[in-house]
Amino acid sequence: MTVRRRLRQLATFVAVLAVVFVGIRRIAFVIVERQGLITARKGTDTPGTYGAPFEEVTITSGDRRLDATFVRAPADTAPALLIFHGTAESISHWADTQALLYRQGVTSMVFDYSGFGRSTGRPSVKHLQEDADSAYVEFTRRIGPQARSFVLGYSLGTGVMFDAIDRWTPAPAAVVFAASYSSARDGAVAFGLIPSWLTFLLPDLWNNVRDVRKLRQPLLVLQSDSDELFPVSMARAVHDAARVP
Repeated sequence: MTVRRRLRQLATFVAVLAVVFVGIRRIAFVIVERQGLITARKGTDTPGTYGAPFEEVTITSGDRRLDATFVRAPADTAPALLIFHGTAESISHWADTQALLYRQGVTSMVFDYSGFGRSTGRPSVKHLQEDADSAYVEFTRRIGPQARSFVLGYSLGTGVMFDAIDRWTPAPAAVVFAASYSSARDGAVAFGLIPSWLTFLLPDLWNNVRDVRKLRQPLLVLQSDSDELFPVSMARAVHDAARVP
């Protein structure tokens, strides 16, 4: 067998391995995406249930329609908070929180990602990326130029928020990270979706430790040592990686 033939066989073998690896990686991503993006139906609770006036909002995101709830504080200059909720949640889960914020003089909006609650479309990483941008545009339009905008990511929502934040204009005044993971890979392990030794198969999306380094705004990190899913060490890694107050 000539050297040239051996090299051709080796190149073919490497090419086949590469195709197989790409295929396996794609399958792993789809499985984790479907199992990690757990939708929830919209419940009956609204901010009105807890005494706060509210508006039902529809946001256009691509060819989809996102369901949202907007609660406006009395003052036009009130600080305003856009909430990115977690997996297995819908906007109704945040109705009491929005009422609490209203009583403290804070405007708020929470929206359902594609496929969550009554929002149309299929939940996917790509759609959630588009949803984040569309929701922020609608949020800033509604609060107007006099209000300072803030964003809060909870659990799943932190990755969606951190991934998008450097695309937004005007930029939010500050950011809140709550009860979440250091990266989507680490989150998939914590969720029991994939063993840690197989995480190399997943693309490194929603890496909060990496993305927090891009922040230009002050950051508040909230995590409980009684959290049953994500350990405090994950939040501490995000906190320690930040280059802002």
